[in-house]
Amino acid sequence: MALDSDLVSVVTDIGGRWEMEDEYVLEVESTKPLRVVGAVFDGHGGSAVAKLAAARFPILFRDALPNGPEHAFRAAYASIHREARGLRGGAVAASFYIDGSEMFVANAGDAHVATVSGPMARRLTEDHRITNESELRRIVGAGAAIWGPYVSLPSGSGLMATRTLGDHEFESIGVLAEPVTSRHRLEPGFLVAACDGLWDFVRTEELPALLKGLSTAEEAAGALAHEALHVRRTSDNLTILVVRVS
Repeated sequence: MALDSDLVSVVTDIGGRWEMEDEYVLEVESTKPLRVVGAVFDGHGGSAVAKLAAARFPILFRDALPNGPEHAFRAAYASIHREARGLRGGAVAASFYIDGSEMFVANAGDAHVATVSGPMARRLTEDHRITNESELRRIVGAGAAIWGPYVSLPSGSGLMATRTLGDHEFESIGVLAEPVTSRHRLEPGFLVAACDGLWDFVRTEELPALLKGLSTAEEAAGALAHEALHVRRTSDNLTILVVRVS
């Protein structure tokens, strides 16, 4: 189905990096009832794993969907992780599935999904970095060394995220590809899925003020991209997906 910019929109930009390592999926299956599949894949150490994830995720997710969206997320992430063996680097991921009045989300890493309804904003995904106490305990228990914000191998190689697709050499210190999933009731407003090129510079609680008075997904995505790129000058790649919920 062709993308309606009132309903869904995406902005991507290389930001402050030399290379674009982000990829995304945004597919509208139906508008009545609303059914949308979306995902952001933020690559590191190259774009190979993010490209694989964007190509394979829609197929893998739909194949497993008869067993439920949360199962489908886990199955898709696991398959992508296996298929990425031998590729350089990795990718964090945040994904969502809107099915009428319900939404299901999943993430592995520090890309996130949030919703904005009037003056209220909620981040629906977990942050898989060492700033998350449960992730820190888990990763240290598996033998990871901590160097600044990074979990490190004995060789000195490090990652900021504690859950990723790919990065198989970090499995020995507890880095997982398993996503955390959840189910939510959809409220009128906007859904925003983005990489840390947005979330490291714009807090979830700032979204209502930034999106106040906007009526289309295209306006909302443009406003957030402008704030991240030109006001706060993100130093990272930027990918933002927006869905307007009525």
